[in-house]
Amino acid sequence: MTGLTIKDVAGQVMVDMTMNISQTMGSVDTGAANGGITIAAPPAGKSMYYIVVPLTTTGLGTGKLPGVTLSGTSLTWAYSYPTNGWGYYSVNARIYYGYY
Repeated sequence: MTGLTIKDVAGQVMVDMTMNISQTMGSVDTGAANGGITIAAPPAGKSMYYIVVPLTTTGLGTGKLPGVTLSGTSLTWAYSYPTNGWGYYSVNARIYYGYY
């Protein structure tokens, strides 16, 4: 076997260079508003992923992060929360995207 395998003291494999390890392609800030961007396609045989990270406080649950859709080369996000109450707001977030 060639490559790199790292195990912890108990012998559990922590990193195996033959497994899928993620590669970040970029990020986008939402500006606390609905939006979308076009991103590059992943290499053949790879799957896309995204991670949403708040850039400000979520204020005890009243601040809402966007829902994200990743389809082909389209990454879109939209905020959704009850408008009949008070205190809800869109949280500015950074969306990291890449492949594994």
